[in-house]
Formats: sequence, C-alpha cells, structure tokens
Amino acid sequence: MRFELGDNYCLRSFLYGDAILLVKHGNNENIAKYLRDSFPHPYTIEHARAWVKYVKEHEADTRFAVTYRDEAIGEIGFVRQPDIHRFSAEIGYWLSEEHWGKGIMSKAVSAISQYAFEQHGMVRLFADVVEYNKGSRKLLAKCGYQLEGVLPKHIYKSGQFYNQYIYGLVR
Repeated sequence: MRFELGDNYCLRSFLYGDAILLVKHGNNENIAKYLRDSFPHPYTIEHARAWVKYVKEHEADTRFAVTYRDEAIGEIGFVRQPDIHRFSAEIGYWLSEEHWGKGIMSKAVSAISQYAFEQHGMVRLFADVVEYNKGSRKLLAKCGYQLEGVLPKHIYKSGQFYNQYIYGLVR
C-alpha cells in the first residue's frame, strides 16, 4: 500500500529495514512525551524491530510508515475498536522532529482518514491527545476533527495528571 503526499513524502507499508530509521527518528524525548508510555524512551532497535514485525504480521493494512525520500521518518495508522464499537477506529501518529511544521502530517491524517472510511468502512475516527500537545490538537482541527470532549486528569504521564482531549471525525 502506498499513498503519495507530494514533495518526496509518502505513506507506505512497513519494511523490515525500516527499524533502524525508526530508531534514528523516534528515539527523541520530544516525540515520546506526546505518546503513550508504550512508546518507550529511549526507543531502541529492539523496540523498533519488534514493532515492525508486529505490524507486518497483524496490522499491515492499517499502519503505515511516513517516509521522506523513502526513509521512514514516522508512523500513522488506526486501530479498529471491538464489539459494538467496530465501526470506530482510533487514529495515531508520530513524526520525526526535523519534519515538524512542514504540513506533512495534515496530508497524512487526511489521507489515512479517507482510507479508513472508504476502504475499511469506518464511520467514526477519533484521537485522544494529552492537553499540552497543542500541535496535534491544531492538526486534528485542521483536518476536520471536532473536539468532542475533555476528560479531566485522565492521563498520567511522567508523574503528573493531565487532561485528555478527544477529537472525532464522523463519515
């Protein structure tokens, strides 16, 4: 699977060789502070290899490498929800800090949202964002996601409680 985003950026299926590049770009505290604790810092080659293997074996049709000149510089994908929530999916992403502010993630979020709706039959997409991640909140709003609510002190990160912002996009 491949989605061209312009200016040498694209979304594509993960390759086993992407692990070393994911470490190069993802082993960054400025990225990890916005993500769940399941994205560790430091982010090692072992973490990246295990992740790529898992995605290729279990989620190859819903998770993609964000690339620049075919170098993996981040990730985007969605997780289908179970049971009565099966037409909803949670979207998530991260991008190398050196590529922030170039508008690439707005193209990536729009592309993956359209793909989830059209190819996977999703009716609702959502993202949860820690309160201090103003860039992601702005990005989601730019892509048409609406702020659906704020859950007070719902996130515990780095020894502190933070509000969780829920953004949603309905087909």
